[in-house]
Amino acid sequence: MSSDDARDGDDMDVGVSEEIAEKARKWQALNAKRYGTTRKFGYVEPAKEEMPPEHVRKIIKDHGDMSSRKFRHDKRVYLGALKFVPHAVYKLLENMPMPWEQVRHCEVIYHITGAITFVNETPRVIEPVFIAQWGTMWIMMRREKRDRKHFKRMRFPPFDDEEPPLDYADNLLDVDPLEAIALELDEDEDGAIAEWFYDHTPLKWTKFVNGPSYKKWQLPLPVMANLHRLSSQLLSDLTDKNYFYLFDHKSFFTAKALGMCIPGGPKFEPLFRDMDRADEDWNEFNDINKLIIRSALRTEYKVAFPYLYNNRPRKVSLAAYHTPMVMFIKTDDPDLPAYYYDPLIHPIAFYRSNKDDKKTDGDDEDDDFQ
Repeated sequence: MSSDDARDGDDMDVGVSEEIAEKARKWQALNAKRYGTTRKFGYVEPAKEEMPPEHVRKIIKDHGDMSSRKFRHDKRVYLGALKFVPHAVYKLLENMPMPWEQVRHCEVIYHITGAITFVNETPRVIEPVFIAQWGTMWIMMRREKRDRKHFKRMRFPPFDDEEPPLDYADNLLDVDPLEAIALELDEDEDGAIAEWFYDHTPLKWTKFVNGPSYKKWQLPLPVMANLHRLSSQLLSDLTDKNYFYLFDHKSFFTAKALGMCIPGGPKFEPLFRDMDRADEDWNEFNDINKLIIRSALRTEYKVAFPYLYNNRPRKVSLAAYHTPMVMFIKTDDPDLPAYYYDPLIHPIAFYRSNKDDKKTDGDDEDDDFQ
């Protein structure tokens, strides 16, 4: 290979690299136009400033009486918004303040005509913290049933058919909300969680959580132990997986695949719709190697042993037949050690053996002989 050929190869490489760089520049410029804040392609969403709550209240109040002629063009919008009302109610219920919160302020998006309003937030929680919060609420609600401070009896229906709906600004805005329900935490026992336990978004900007999305969290052992103690009212005492035999996910998957329903379990649409017995070329009546089972086959048998008791098992999931016995017993005494002999499963009775009796008799004889 001559030096001229090598030089031509270098020039070709430089030309290709410049061409690739030019393509990259054009692609970057196109994406800047497409996805930039002032993009030229597609729909340009106008910047929306946060408005005070009084603004949307005034819009809704002005549209209270739709018989006015100035709202005659808005009626179609209101009718079109009706199909979104279930979602608006769902978002409202989703963001309802918890019993341990006195008030909760949420972001809202609304139509400029006041036709519909959505709460623009999705509440996220740390699961053990949320269960512990409701565990303390269970205790407080028991006391509340006894004392009756927060609850009053209500007459239904709250509004008559002809009665206009109450306006929030006129009737409810100036009323102070009732005091939040909260269990009084002990400084010594609950010191690990007392500072943030009843916050709206606990541990949001700390090192234990990845951020406001709450996708990842890692709590230290004292905090988890404290939360477990507070949520003990709601946690199940059943730790034996054998208790849920034929009532777990895999059994339900198998029941759906076979087109059956476990007694007391969920009912599914059939997974396979080609199971018409009349159209089968082969069935139990024309089978040469027919297996005759004289007792009736229960659904539980077919789900537990799908390959044995079914003609055509497809997409079945085999669940565990039996798991090792669980010898765990929940203790009520917090001062007991982690591992101890529970008298329920380890009865250690005191019996005097015959050897001890003989030994003591022999000792007495020796004493007399001396």
